[in-house]
Amino acid sequence: MSDDNEKYPGQFTDAYIPDEAEVRARNSRNRWLGIVLAAFVILVGVITFIRLSSSDLSQSGFYYSVDDKGERIDELPEGMTPDQAAPPPNLTPADESQPEEGQP
Repeated sequence: MSDDNEKYPGQFTDAYIPDEAEVRARNSRNRWLGIVLAAFVILVGVITFIRLSSSDLSQSGFYYSVDDKGERIDELPEGMTPDQAAPPPNLTPADESQPEEGQP
């Protein structure tokens, strides 16, 4: 009455098995994608390092902005109050005159 090879709705079909050429092409694409992704991560890291190393973090104050020439702008943007630009109350600067624990 029914053929065993005939699939009924909901029955699993055999898994697709790629041939050698498809596997090589997929592996090649994955390698190139990995190389490009690693290069992007390294590029972002280098740019971040360069930007942070050239910035002047010794300035006090929480709000910091620069103009097109890279010079500091001390006035707050329109609509921002000094309370909004101030650091959070639980954020205190480190006292550089005292050595850290374990240092003579």
